[in-house]
Amino acid sequence: MKEKKLSSARFYILTSLFLLAAAVILSVAARKIEGFAEWYSTVIYPHLVDSIGWFSGLFPFSLAEVLCVLLGAFIVRDLIISWHRLRRFLLHLLIIVSALYFIYVANCGINYYRDPFVDPSTYENAQFEQELLEEYCGYIIDRLEELGEEAPEYPSRAAELADRAVAAMNKIGEEYGGLKGYYPRPKFLRLTAHLFSTMGVSGIYSPFTIEANVNCEMPAMEKPFTACHELSHLRGYMIEGEANYIGWLACINSDDPAFERSGWLIAWNYAAGSLRRADPEKFESVAARLPEDASRELAENYQFWKENETEASEIQDKMNDAYLKSNGVKEGVSSYGRITTLMLLWYSHESCD
Repeated sequence: MKEKKLSSARFYILTSLFLLAAAVILSVAARKIEGFAEWYSTVIYPHLVDSIGWFSGLFPFSLAEVLCVLLGAFIVRDLIISWHRLRRFLLHLLIIVSALYFIYVANCGINYYRDPFVDPSTYENAQFEQELLEEYCGYIIDRLEELGEEAPEYPSRAAELADRAVAAMNKIGEEYGGLKGYYPRPKFLRLTAHLFSTMGVSGIYSPFTIEANVNCEMPAMEKPFTACHELSHLRGYMIEGEANYIGWLACINSDDPAFERSGWLIAWNYAAGSLRRADPEKFESVAARLPEDASRELAENYQFWKENETEASEIQDKMNDAYLKSNGVKEGVSSYGRITTLMLLWYSHESCD
């Protein structure tokens, strides 16, 4: 009996060490070996999406959310049952953590070091006159006016959002080769939606199930953009500012009016926010042109996040900032705002054509 226990313990320890070693080797290779991360994200990772992502997509609910709840329940149960055999509980915990870390590195961590969607040399030192930002805000208003004064019918059901988001990503994939490929259907977060709302999180990519998850509680205008943002991670683009930009491109190039409107409303949030910080008076002048229905949607969206703001959202921001920096994103959470620079570059190019 004692030999059996030793054999079991040895299995847990050796398996955990193997998984940890494999994860560390892959992580170091991604950071230190030139071209490895790009090769992995374009050759190996797509097969993981096609298999693991496909399997997760068979479920109509967020598999990651359910597994997270079940795993938490299992750990608590195991702790209660094994409280008098602490070593057994620690061995179980060790192999769970090791397996999760390996899966994270294989399905997410390596991709942080791949070639970016947009060449950094085109935007890292880019400087724009305030007039261009003001002009672009006016351009956003023109696009919103073209789409009509009343908000279109946003997708309300998860299946409907999934179909329309996948269609939007497939269309943008025709223009950008790096976005071409299989997209599993995004899911609504339901069991943990309110928790994510209090943390200020609109969506999340689960590397453990290769799923794009969208907070079902938030206002309708954000859901199309968020779904496309999270789906961009399934093409291996992990930098949040780039995922924002890809999600925006997918929305504004979509044939779906609801997705187009979502893209331009999100663009307003970022661009107008920058203009407000630079020149509040100019912002007020431009914002006065916003269609009434768009102003209402933006106000409702702002109010939702304001009402759900808690200390948890501040903690989440700090944790996310540390997480991003640990993966080589020097700007941390500020990288989300990179979309403004990328949109202005896009607009400058469009204006010249």
